[in-house]
Amino acid sequence: MVTVCLTAQTPLPCGQPDAQALFDAAHPGAAEARQLNEQATRSAASSLLQQGRMDDELYIIPVVFHVIHDNGEENISNEQIYDAMDILNADFRKLNADTGQIVAGFVDIAADIDVEFRLAKRDPQGNCHSGINRIQDALTYEGNNEMKQLIHWPRESYMNVYVAASAAGAAGYTNYPSDWGANTDGIVLRHDYVGSIGTSNSYRSRTLTHECGHWLNLPHTWGSSNNPNEPDNCDIDDGVDDTPMCLGSPVGFCDPERTTCGSLDNVQNYMEYSYCSRMYTLGQRARMRAALNNNTADRNELWTPQNIEDTGVLEEELLCRAEFSVNKTEVCLGEPVDFTDASFFGVTGWSWDFGDGTSLSGSDEAVHRNPSHVYESSGEFEVYLTASNASGEVTSQDPVVIRVLDDGMLPAPLVEGFESGSGPWSEGHWAVQTLEGQPWQIRETTGYSGSRSLYVRNRQNVGGEITRATTSTYDAEGLSTLFIGYKYAYSHRTTGETDDRLKLQVSKDCGETWNTRQFHRGIIDLPTAEPHGGNFYPSGPSEWAGHIEEVTNEVYMVPNLRIRFEFESKGGNNVFIDDINVYGVDSLGNVQSLEALSEDLALTVRVFPNPSDGMSTVEAFWPGDAAILKVRDAAGRLVFQKAFRGTGGRRIPLQGLAPGVHFIELNASDRRAVERLLILR
Repeated sequence: MVTVCLTAQTPLPCGQPDAQALFDAAHPGAAEARQLNEQATRSAASSLLQQGRMDDELYIIPVVFHVIHDNGEENISNEQIYDAMDILNADFRKLNADTGQIVAGFVDIAADIDVEFRLAKRDPQGNCHSGINRIQDALTYEGNNEMKQLIHWPRESYMNVYVAASAAGAAGYTNYPSDWGANTDGIVLRHDYVGSIGTSNSYRSRTLTHECGHWLNLPHTWGSSNNPNEPDNCDIDDGVDDTPMCLGSPVGFCDPERTTCGSLDNVQNYMEYSYCSRMYTLGQRARMRAALNNNTADRNELWTPQNIEDTGVLEEELLCRAEFSVNKTEVCLGEPVDFTDASFFGVTGWSWDFGDGTSLSGSDEAVHRNPSHVYESSGEFEVYLTASNASGEVTSQDPVVIRVLDDGMLPAPLVEGFESGSGPWSEGHWAVQTLEGQPWQIRETTGYSGSRSLYVRNRQNVGGEITRATTSTYDAEGLSTLFIGYKYAYSHRTTGETDDRLKLQVSKDCGETWNTRQFHRGIIDLPTAEPHGGNFYPSGPSEWAGHIEEVTNEVYMVPNLRIRFEFESKGGNNVFIDDINVYGVDSLGNVQSLEALSEDLALTVRVFPNPSDGMSTVEAFWPGDAAILKVRDAAGRLVFQKAFRGTGGRRIPLQGLAPGVHFIELNASDRRAVERLLILR
């Protein structure tokens, strides 16, 4: 019977050959050493094969899972990991239920490898541990060796397994055992190829079994390439005598009766791409056990009695730690927070202290293990969990702090110049999240107006780093239009142009989702000054630019609107933002009350862009009952005038101005503010 995968998602291949090529390129001598050791590997495997069932020692391998996530579906559950371990152990012990489907030609050589994998119960320092680590990092989308540097336990004590959003474009990958690259030794799996539940399914559930074969020195059945079904594969040996020479099945193509090199192919082998795997052979058993008896990559240290004791894999499951995770640590009023218990071992009771005077206790797993809680007041709340069973209880050591935001925490209108001791920044209304690289931070001696601004030391980045500056909540409810104005400055390095990105984003749901409203790019409109060889610091207003974003969609007119600036480095020079102004206009064109502004800021005129090609926009704010806006040319001649009634402010478009210098003048309450505008043609 021929089976071809018809699932909605085409199955992915293994990435081991590509990963191995990169590994060998990074470690000169590794490939040559592997080739020189191949004959010794085959001899050791042959000797073990001749022993037959006399070679019956059970090898136990301690395992640690590192789940690298960005709070997405790749942050798989403990249950999905347990399921993957169950499948792995069943496959290696030939206890998988589908052994009855192995074709007659290979039934007699299907092997119990006599290897078991167990989650570690102690970390490298000897502390009680679940065998599962969770780390939030954007490298989950890369799934490469750099990601492994986030966390790596000693390879002589643990098999490191990484779960991520991406496995470098494959279902999974690892490298053959090597004396090089100890800090990258391990298996990487895409989250939806882990186990048979959760984000994965039974069809993709043998990926870990396949990669463990590579990790124990097994090639694919057609040899060490990523190219099955090639005519030349009949001339390539996989180093195992009882796996027939074959072309190898295309990814997802299952034909158990396939014959490609003069004999029946072992299509159901775990080292195939057929996605209908059922077995390892006796020869593969011998080769993997030879790897476990060899000091290459310290594989022979893993199953020693001392390491089994040190990693605690055979210890009784005693209650030793209370832990939990949350789906978010910052919410708005009325939004639920989901708590997930990660305590171990043998927990039967849970007592939650949510920090706001409420608690939840009980032993009903459906109710008390993973609760949701809604906070009814704003503030910061410390959450603790006490886990218990018949033998006792233990309380989480470090609290998880939940920050609950009220509606309209920011002043309206918002004026942010990042000056010391005044404004939302100094009052804690901004939060900086840096995925990697340099963060948004205060520059004390550089500002568009005033002495300070917010900047990223992008000159220190190499490219790919992301940092975000996010406000608390702004009350936009009832407005017809919202204006977000800001100044920015950036330059390339003298080494050439780069496509760095500055984004203005808004969220209508308190930061759950974000919409990009303005996207400044290094190859288009982000540069405001000539390239700099050293660190770029704008020397004056001429090296800044401005933007005013007009938001009219009513879905954003909510009481908990949030705003953020995201910068993604592509290796350019420093970037700055300053003089952020946010204000709303009602259906009559009136600006939000200026009562929150100081007297010094109440009379303000700004114009963007400046210089301009003839189209500019003026922002005017004034105290009192009326104001007059005047535009004069360089000779002082009046070229435009407009009178305003009522308090507040207006946004006025200007066009048709002649090339040259103009002065924008706002008069109100016997006071005057002037802005210089340059028109270019």
